[in-house]
Amino acid sequence: MEEKPLQFEFERWERIDGVTYDMTPPPSSQHQAIVGNLYGEFYTYLKGKHCKAFPAPFGVWLNDENDNYVEPDITVICDQSKIHPKGCVGVPDLVVEVLSPSTALKDKRVKLRRYRLSGVREYWIVDPFNKLVEVYMFSENVFTEPAVYGPVETIRDGIFEDLTIDLRNIFEGNIFEC
Repeated sequence: MEEKPLQFEFERWERIDGVTYDMTPPPSSQHQAIVGNLYGEFYTYLKGKHCKAFPAPFGVWLNDENDNYVEPDITVICDQSKIHPKGCVGVPDLVVEVLSPSTALKDKRVKLRRYRLSGVREYWIVDPFNKLVEVYMFSENVFTEPAVYGPVETIRDGIFEDLTIDLRNIFEGNIFEC
């Protein structure tokens, strides 16, 4: 007899500072196109290097006092010992979140704070509505203004000095609503 999967196996959620967040509904086509375009840039750049990029769904256990679990849209990890069969255990080096109407406040408030306090080195918030990318560089829990990039600009990454990403390649052809 074929065993049917349990309902919770299809649910996606995050736990941040003791609060559980439902990750439904699934992201839009535009959201996924932007994630795919950005992931392609990271994958190509990191190929053959010691850091690795992972697209969602990819679990990240931040390994802190609150048992925080997140699923960023893109996770970049340079310490191979943090990579496990089911995700990352520990703090990733770089995290990318693409805003959706259902997650924008959480990404810009709750996750921004948690990533900063957990020790993430760099956090990108991609706004598909305005075609902007905010890049936060965190250094010893010091909060600084993000670098903000528009739809025809090129990001020069802070962790990887020779990585550049032309945002025209990220936002092109995304005509769908998020």
